[in-house]
Amino acid sequence: MIIMSDLHNNNRILTYLSDINERLTSLELRLADLESRNSPHVNDKMAVFLTVPDSIRKSLFAVSKLNSCTADEVSEITGRHRSIENKYLNELYRAGWIERDRKGKKIYYSLSKKIDSKNNDYWSAVEEVENKLSKLLG
Repeated sequence: MIIMSDLHNNNRILTYLSDINERLTSLELRLADLESRNSPHVNDKMAVFLTVPDSIRKSLFAVSKLNSCTADEVSEITGRHRSIENKYLNELYRAGWIERDRKGKKIYYSLSKKIDSKNNDYWSAVEEVENKLSKLLG
């Protein structure tokens, strides 16, 4: 049996929850606005590349050097065990830095081309960094 006071309490709860939802939506919008002001878009490709964690940057350089390679080939360059390279390569893949292609039982990794929104042309962050380092170091 439903009592009138229960219906009244349920309506109050629903109104309260609706109010909380509106406040949360408002806070999310304000937070997004603040975050966009505090994190301006970075156009420097070197700075974008440096967002890759140090532990996996070595793997990214190896993939850049080899063009298309397996975790075994990357581990030969980095000197780390294949299972560690496999983990790092999967992290790079999930982050969008590299692409993977299964050929038979092997998975081949290659650089993912990033779009430079200003010029709307394709570029590779690793290649850009390698070019800058070559110019700096000779």
